[in-house]
Amino acid sequence: MNDYTLEPQTNEIQEIDLRKYLDILLRRRWTIISFTLIAVVIALLISFTMRPRYTARGMVMIEKEPNILSFEDIFQIETFRDDYFQTQYKLLQSRSLAERTIDKLNLWTKEEFAGRARVSPEEIKNPVFKQKVIDRFLSRLEVKPVRMTRLVEVNFTSYDPMLASDCVNALFDSFVDMNIEAKSEATEQASEFLAQQINELKKEISQKEQELQRYGQEKDIVILSDKETTIIEKLGEINRALTEAQIDRVRKEAYYNEIKNASPDFIPEAMNNPLIQRLREDYIKLSREYSKMQEKFQPDYPEMQRLKAELDTAREMLKNETESLIKAAYSEYQAALKKEKSLQELFNRQKEEAFKINSSAILYNSLKIEIENRKNLLESLLKRQSETGLTARLKGLRTSNIRIIDRADIPTRPSSPKKFRNLLLALFLGLFGGVGLALVFEYLDDTVKSVEDVERYTKLPTLGIIPAFDNQAETYGYYHAYSSGREEKKDKEGAGKEKEVRPENVELIVHFAPESALAENYRSLRTALLLSSPQGVLKKIQLTSPLKGEGKSTTISNLAVSLAHMGKRVLLIDADLRRPRQHRLFNLKNHQGLTNYLALDLQLDKLIKETMVPNLFLINSGPIPPNPAELLSSEKMTSLLEEMASLYDFVLIDTPPVLAVTDAQIVGKMVDGLVLVVRAENTPREALVQTKELLDLLKIRILGVVVNCFNLDSRGYYYRRYYRHYYKEYKG
Repeated sequence: MNDYTLEPQTNEIQEIDLRKYLDILLRRRWTIISFTLIAVVIALLISFTMRPRYTARGMVMIEKEPNILSFEDIFQIETFRDDYFQTQYKLLQSRSLAERTIDKLNLWTKEEFAGRARVSPEEIKNPVFKQKVIDRFLSRLEVKPVRMTRLVEVNFTSYDPMLASDCVNALFDSFVDMNIEAKSEATEQASEFLAQQINELKKEISQKEQELQRYGQEKDIVILSDKETTIIEKLGEINRALTEAQIDRVRKEAYYNEIKNASPDFIPEAMNNPLIQRLREDYIKLSREYSKMQEKFQPDYPEMQRLKAELDTAREMLKNETESLIKAAYSEYQAALKKEKSLQELFNRQKEEAFKINSSAILYNSLKIEIENRKNLLESLLKRQSETGLTARLKGLRTSNIRIIDRADIPTRPSSPKKFRNLLLALFLGLFGGVGLALVFEYLDDTVKSVEDVERYTKLPTLGIIPAFDNQAETYGYYHAYSSGREEKKDKEGAGKEKEVRPENVELIVHFAPESALAENYRSLRTALLLSSPQGVLKKIQLTSPLKGEGKSTTISNLAVSLAHMGKRVLLIDADLRRPRQHRLFNLKNHQGLTNYLALDLQLDKLIKETMVPNLFLINSGPIPPNPAELLSSEKMTSLLEEMASLYDFVLIDTPPVLAVTDAQIVGKMVDGLVLVVRAENTPREALVQTKELLDLLKIRILGVVVNCFNLDSRGYYYRRYYRHYYKEYKG
C-alpha cells in the first residue's frame, strides 16, 4: 500500500522537532496570551494600589579590636577563627539594639509599627506588644556587608521617608553607644579580674621560691643539669660503647653462623687467604693427575698409590685450614659477646647511680620551671593591667571601633513598588507560565491532531487532510443557493437569475464551489484513494469513523461528487441505518430506501435515485429499522453490493462508527477497502488505535485515514506550507 504522507528529510529531523513545539505554542497561543495578560493585569493592580515605601541607606565601618581578656593572646596561641565581624553583623540585627532604637525614636506609638493609631501606656509595657513592634522593626531592617571590606551597608524601609532615615541614623547611634558601654563594662570587669589574678600569682611565686630554697638545702643541690653532671656524661659514653659492642657482636655472630657449615668454596674469607687458595690449587692439580693415571693404571700401581697418598694429604690440610678459619670466627664472636655483656653490666650500674642522683634534680628542676612559668604569666597580666588602665582613662573620650561613614539621607523616590520591574517580571512569568500551561494542556490532550499522530499510533497512511471550513471560507468563492429545493430569486437586472451567496457549510462543497480550496482538498483525497490500489480492483469503498461526529457522511458525499466529476458512474449507499444523513444532503425524501429493499423486496428501479450531480446516484437508508445489524449481514446485502459493483464504476458505502455498533464491521467484510475518517483535535488517539486493532482482528482491509476539520490557522506557517505542498502532490 502506498504511503502518501510527506516525509521530512533526514537532515531536517531536529529542525522539524523544534517546529513541532512551535506549532504547539501557536495552537495554544490564546492560553499563553490569556495567562500572560492575567499576570500583567495582576502586577499592574498590585503596583498601582500598593502604598509606596521608601528605603534609607547608611554605611558604617567596623574595625576589629582584640579582646582584653583574650587568653589566646596571653599564651600566644594563634587562632584561625575570625567570627568577630559576623558577631557585629548579628548585633546590628539584634532585638536589644532594635529596642534601644525604638525607645530613642519612641516608635511604640507609631501606627506603622504599633499597628493602630492610638496605643495606651499599659499596652507599651505589655511584652507581647513589644515583641510585635520589634519584629516589625527588624522585618524592615537589612544589613549587607560589603565584600572584601570592613564596611557594612544598613537599609531601612518605611512608608515615611523621613522616618526611614531617622531609624537608620538612630540605629547607628545606638550601636556605637552599645559598643562603648560594652567595652567600658568589660574594662571594669577586666581590671578587677587582673588585679585579683596578679595578687594571687605573686603569693604563689613567693611560696614556690621558698619551697625551692628549702629543697635545695635539704638535698645539698648546687647545679643540676644533665649536660653538666659528670655521671650523666659518663653514662652517655658507656651507652655509646655498648651500642658499638652490640653492633660488633651481631655482625660477628652472623658471620659465624654463615660459615660454620659451609665448604671452603662458600666461605668469603677463604677467597682472600693465600694458604687456602694454594692448598685448593694443589688439591685440584693432584685430582686431575690422579684421574688421568686412573685411566691407564690400576689402583695398586705404585705411582697411583703415591698420588692417592698426596691427594689425601692435600684434602686433610685444606680441611684443617678451613676448620681453623671457622674456629677463629667463633673465637671473635665469643670475644665480642663477652665485651657486650661487660659493657651492659657497667651501663646498668652507672644508670642506677645516675637515677639516684637525678631523682632529686628532677623535682628541683620542676620547681624552677613552675616558678618561671608563673613569673611569665605575672608579666603578661601586668602588661594587660597597664592596657586596661589606659582604656579606663580614655573612657571619657567615647572612643569606639565603630565609625559612621555615611549617615542616611531622606530618600526622594520610593523603593517599592517598582512598577516597570514588576511589569517586566509579570510579563516574563506570564509568558513562561503560559508556555508551561500550554505544554501541560498539550500533554493532557490525547486527541489526534495531525498526520504525524495518525502514522505514529496506527502506522496507516493518510489519504487526505480536510481543513476546517471556517478557516477557508474566504477562498471558496460563490455558489448557487441550494437548501430545501432550489430557490430562484430575481435581482434588479432580470428574472430567472439565481442569487449568489457565500457558503454556509461544507456539505457538497465540491459540487457547489468546485473552484474552492476545500474542493481541491477532496479531489486530493480522491487522487490518493485511486492511487492506493491498481485500477479496477478498488470499486466497493466503505467510509466510517471510530466515533460519531467525525464528519464521515460529509466526507463520503464530497468524495462521491469528486469521483462523479471525473465522468465515473458512482453509487452512494447510505448504510447508516441508525442516523442516516445522505438524503438530507442531496435534498431527497427518506422513503423506499435500503431497509425497504432488504426487508420488503423493493425493486431496484425504485431503490436507486438520481441526484443533482451528473453520474452520481444514491440509495438512501429508508426507514430506521429495529434490527440494522441483521439486515446488513443478510445475503441480500452481499448480493446487492456485488450487483451494484458490476453496474457502477464506484460504490461508496456510508456506515455508522466502528466503536459504536457492529454495522461497520459487518459491511467491512463485503467491500474492497475501508477508509477511516477522524476529526482533528476531537478523536481520541486511543479510540483510533482500538478501531485499527479491531479491524485488523477482523482482517478488514484499511486503505488509509482522512484527517477532517484540520485547523490550519492554529498550525502556523510551517503546517500551512506543509499541507499546501501535500495537496499539490495529489492534485486531481
